[in-house]
Amino acid sequence: MNKFLSSLLTIILLSVSFFVPNASTTAQSTSVNLQLISVDSSAFPKVKVNFSVSDPQGFPVEDLAEDSFTISEDNKSISDFSITPFNNTESPLAIVLVLDTSGSMVPSLANSISAAKEFISTLGPNDQVALIAFKEKPIIVQELTTDRGLLTQALDELTAIGDSALFDSVVEAIGMLKPRTERKIVVVITDGYETGISSFTFDQVVNESVRWSTHLYPIGIGGVNLANLEKLAKLTGGFAQINPDDSAISEAFGNILGNLRNQYLLEYESDLQADGTEHEFLINYQYPEGTVSDSQRFVATPGSISISFPDLTDGQEVSGSVRFSPSILAPAAIREMDIKVDQLPLTKILAAPFEYVWDSKLVETGLHDFDFTITDAVGNTASQSITLNVVPPVTVSSNLIADQTLAGKVTIPLDIKAALGIGNVEFYVDQVKIAEDTEFPYEFEWNTTKYSPGYHDIQFIATDLEQNVGESQLRVNVEMQKNSSLIWLGLLTLLIAIDVIIPIARKKNRLAKKSTTQVGHLSVGSEKNAALVEREGMDPGHVWQLKGNEIRLGRKVDENDIPLKGLSASRFHAVLRPHTDGYVIQALHVENPIYVNGIPNIEQVALKNGDLIKAGESEFLFEE
Repeated sequence: MNKFLSSLLTIILLSVSFFVPNASTTAQSTSVNLQLISVDSSAFPKVKVNFSVSDPQGFPVEDLAEDSFTISEDNKSISDFSITPFNNTESPLAIVLVLDTSGSMVPSLANSISAAKEFISTLGPNDQVALIAFKEKPIIVQELTTDRGLLTQALDELTAIGDSALFDSVVEAIGMLKPRTERKIVVVITDGYETGISSFTFDQVVNESVRWSTHLYPIGIGGVNLANLEKLAKLTGGFAQINPDDSAISEAFGNILGNLRNQYLLEYESDLQADGTEHEFLINYQYPEGTVSDSQRFVATPGSISISFPDLTDGQEVSGSVRFSPSILAPAAIREMDIKVDQLPLTKILAAPFEYVWDSKLVETGLHDFDFTITDAVGNTASQSITLNVVPPVTVSSNLIADQTLAGKVTIPLDIKAALGIGNVEFYVDQVKIAEDTEFPYEFEWNTTKYSPGYHDIQFIATDLEQNVGESQLRVNVEMQKNSSLIWLGLLTLLIAIDVIIPIARKKNRLAKKSTTQVGHLSVGSEKNAALVEREGMDPGHVWQLKGNEIRLGRKVDENDIPLKGLSASRFHAVLRPHTDGYVIQALHVENPIYVNGIPNIEQVALKNGDLIKAGESEFLFEE
C-alpha cells in the first residue's frame, strides 16, 4: 500500500509539474523592463524617441538588435526606423542643476555642492550645464555653459536660508531649456517640500516638462516628500534617487549619468499629418523569454522651419541683379516659397532650389522690404523678412565741391562704385568732352588756364560693362590768372567790337551790297547774307554766318555746325535750310522743340529778320 501510494504521489506530482508554467520562465518574461523616456515631436514629422531596456538586476541591456523591436502610431505599423545607443552618438546633454538652498537644506548643502562638482567634472566636453538656486524664488546663478570653472565658482557662492519655491524653480529650469536641441535634463537636489509660495502647481510642472521634452531627475535629501519626487520623475521620464545620506549624493549623481549614457535613441519619420492633436506611440521589444511593451502619447505638432540668407545682410546696399538664395531647414520637403516686396506680391516659387533673381532697376533707389513665406509638404510655415537698400548701378563722385574756386592745373580724382565693372569715364567742361579714361585709378588733369575766368559746368559720366550710366556734375569758379589783366582787357575790347562795331559794319555792308538775282530777302548767289548772332550759350557774341544747304545745331561740338549749350539740348537738335523766302528751321526731336519768339515749334518755321531762336540753353538772333 505504501508502495502504491508512493507511486501514485509521484504520478500526481509529475502531472502537476506538466500543467503548471515554469516559474523561472514566468519571472523572466516580466523581469526585463522597457521604459519610454520621451517622444520628441518638436521637429515633426521627424520623431525622436528616448528609451531604455534593463535586465532583472536593473542594469542596461546592451547591443540591442533593431529587428527585436516593432513600433506603431495609432496601431499603424512603422517599418522604417533606426536605433542608436546614446553613447555611440554625438548628442550632447543640456542640464540644469536646481539646488534647494532653503533653510531646511543647511545640513546637506556642503555635500550637495561637492557632489554637484564631481558630477560636472564627469560630463562630456560639449555638455552644457546651468545652475539655479532657489529659496523663496528661483535665481539663475549661471547660464548654460561648458566652462567648468564658472560652474565651480557659482557653486562655491551658494548659501542656505529661507522658504522653498520648488515648483517655480523647476518651471524656470524647463524654460531655460526650451530652445535647446540637446537632450534636456533637470536635476533637482531637494527635500521635495513646496512651502506653498510657488505660482505653479504640481500638474503644471509635469505638463511643462512633457510639453518641452524635459526629463526630471530628483535627488531627495533629508526628510523627503517621497510622493512629490517619485511622481515628478515617473511622469517626466526620469527617475528619483530618494533619501541618500550625504555620502550617497555622489552615487546618486553617478546613477543619473549612467542612466543618461545607457539609453537608446530611436528615430523615424511619421506618416501622420501635422494636425496638432495627440497620437499614441507604441514600442515592443521581443527577447527570448517574452515581449515587453511601453507606450506614450505625443502631439503631431507642426515643426519648426528656419530661413536665412547667408549672402545678404539686413540693410545691405544692392544694385542691378540681386540673387536670393535662402538657406532653409525644415522637417519636411519644401512645397513653395512666396515672395513679397514692399507688401506687394512679387512671385511664388514651387520647385527647388527656391532661388530668385530680382532686377533692382525696376524700383526706385532707397530701402525696400522683402517678405519670404516658406511652406513645407506637411503644412509647416515660416516667414522671414529682409530690408535691402537699392543704390544706382554706377555712382560717381569727385573731390570737388559746388562753387569751388580753381586755378592753374588741377588733378581731379574720382570715386566710382559699380558692381559690374567700369567700361569708361568721360570728363566734360561746359558740355564739351575734354578727356576720357578707361583704367583705374580714374582721374583727370584739367588746365583751367585755357578757360575764361568765371563759372564753368563740370560733368563726369561713368559707364559700366552693361551700359548702365552714372554721372556727377557741379559748377566751379575758374580764377583769373595772375599777370593776365591786360590779356583780359584785350579780350573785353574784342568782345565789344564783335558785339557792337562789327554788326554795325556788316549791316552797312549788306545795305550797300547788290546781287543779280533776289529771292525774298536773300540772295541766291554765293552768299545768303544771313546769320545767327549768339546771345546766350557756348560763345555769346559770336556771329554764325549761314552758308550751305543745311546747317545743323546740336550739343555735340564736333558733329554740328553750331554747338548748343545745356543738357536740355539734343545731340542733333535742329537744322536750318535755305528757302525761297529766306531760311527755315526745324526741330529734329518731338521732345525737344525749337522756341521761335518764345513759341515752341516742332514743325518747319520760316524765319524773319529779328526772330529770337532758343534751343537748349542757347539763344540766337536771326539777322538778314
